[in-house]
Amino acid sequence: MTDSERRSMLHAALILGGAALIRFVVFAPAPAEPVLDDRPSIADSLLAAGDSVTEERERRSRPLADGETIDPNVASAEELDRLPGVGASKALRIVQERDENGPFASVEDLARVTGLGPKSVERLKPYLRVAGGAGSVRREPAVARAGPVAGEGREVPAAAAGPVVDLNRATVEELLALPGIGPVMAERIVAFRKERGRFGGIEELLEVKGVGARTFARLEPLLRVR
Repeated sequence: MTDSERRSMLHAALILGGAALIRFVVFAPAPAEPVLDDRPSIADSLLAAGDSVTEERERRSRPLADGETIDPNVASAEELDRLPGVGASKALRIVQERDENGPFASVEDLARVTGLGPKSVERLKPYLRVAGGAGSVRREPAVARAGPVAGEGREVPAAAAGPVVDLNRATVEELLALPGIGPVMAERIVAFRKERGRFGGIEELLEVKGVGARTFARLEPLLRVR
């Protein structure tokens, strides 16, 4: 190898070495952020999430105790999943139906849930109760109320005697005393009243989401509008 060739190779090596040094200095990665001892690791987070899922599955699969019943008007989807033959999807549909169309007036009223036919409801009857529904209405001692109810111009039948509620003054707690009215529906009635300012007549209750003709017919003798 001639002196000229050696000088050319040395020159090229110096250029390559300088380029590598510049690249290392300019493009060197930033130092990694130190891991804090008290910061949970990804593994810990995954383990915690797994434990939570396992606990929820155990709660859902826990069988009902002897004599234990569930109120579909207040129970969560997790609680409803404990009912025999219901499962997670039907439990969720029960909650959605209750929230969208109002509480269930009776156990039989569960048949309005998609996927729950009369036979399924009949099978679930021993495990269900409906507070405030037919047969379990919270009322004052029955006193026959003769005479017209303000705003209606008709008499209240003695069989329907109970607390007559003024829609324009009733609190959520007073509305809950009415048959088939649960917390969600009571809140909707109060919200509707606040939005409108007042009820102009009892019939306007039909405009509240979830109050259908059957519900209105059951409530009509117990309501008034001043």
